[in-house]
Amino acid sequence: MTGKAPEPAPYAEWEAVLEEIVASGGTTLLLGGTDVGKTTFARLLVNRAVEAGRQVALLDADLGQSEIGPPACIGLAFVDAPLHAISDLTPHALAFVGSTSPPGHLLEHVAGVRHLADLAASRFLVVDTSGYLHGAGARRLNQTEFDLLAPAHVVGLQRRGELEPILAPMRHREGCRVYTPPVPAVIGKKPASFRAQRRAMRFAAYFRDAQVHPYTFDEIVFVGTWMGGGTPVAAHLLKFLDTTLGPDIRVYYAERCDRHLGLMVSHPVPPHAPSLSLVLETLKAQAVSVTVAPRLKHLLVGLEGANGKLLGLGLLEALDFRRRVVGVLTPVRAPDAARVLRLGSLRVLPNGKEAGVLKPGELG
Repeated sequence: MTGKAPEPAPYAEWEAVLEEIVASGGTTLLLGGTDVGKTTFARLLVNRAVEAGRQVALLDADLGQSEIGPPACIGLAFVDAPLHAISDLTPHALAFVGSTSPPGHLLEHVAGVRHLADLAASRFLVVDTSGYLHGAGARRLNQTEFDLLAPAHVVGLQRRGELEPILAPMRHREGCRVYTPPVPAVIGKKPASFRAQRRAMRFAAYFRDAQVHPYTFDEIVFVGTWMGGGTPVAAHLLKFLDTTLGPDIRVYYAERCDRHLGLMVSHPVPPHAPSLSLVLETLKAQAVSVTVAPRLKHLLVGLEGANGKLLGLGLLEALDFRRRVVGVLTPVRAPDAARVLRLGSLRVLPNGKEAGVLKPGELG
């Protein structure tokens, strides 16, 4: 009786690449869009490296489908034993970006990747990138992170050559090997609704035990907005603004910094409204940022300590400009340690559902 031939391994197409990377060491950069198996490849690679006795670190820079920490963050974890799932890892450190996709946050993304990579020290580092591939911004982001990390290996997982504009300059860098193994048939495509539901579940789990913590404007500083960067306007000028911009628009707060004017209002102000021109002329301002206060409700923020370390995430729940207090819903265990509120652009309900994204310029 003839024995049945053994079934091929589900990821046999990757076997040679995995072996070579683990044997030679160095930082590995994983590139690829959605549903090409980047997370699976990362898990296989770190498991193989751990089994080979290496000290391993995994950096997850995929903001929308993050496995280490909550969405809108870059996460770093140390891997000391083989994994069943990357999501089982406890973050060693997080970097807040403030969105589930890099456009509009390229500098924050690059800074976060570099900062966390530095924390990995001499470990065997695997970097799972954002999945942002198309357009000039994507090429700049991936090339900049490649330049900063100087990886020994780049693994490009693609289905139709979509990575070639990004990989082309990397192929000519000395000291770096570029691999483009095929995507195994076992890697299937998931609907966009699945990815959105998964983000909602991870956000909901993160904020499950959150409580509202008040901060006075004197004990924290805002980053990512014009608020707090200038001098509050006097009461009589605030009344002038309130009157000039129209009966349907209330001005809650305003401040000036050099020739810039920031306005916190109840409703949008048309950018070319004559009343806005009058305000600029009267207050001798050359530029203005108009922020609609209700749009800040449930805005995702990062809470940072005085040392710059991210303590955790929060949601803006209240802004009281008369009392100069902001209320932040957060699960951070020591919220009093926060000294910086870094504002993102994504609004998230406490139940984890996304409530929209602020447009460029809304925060100044």
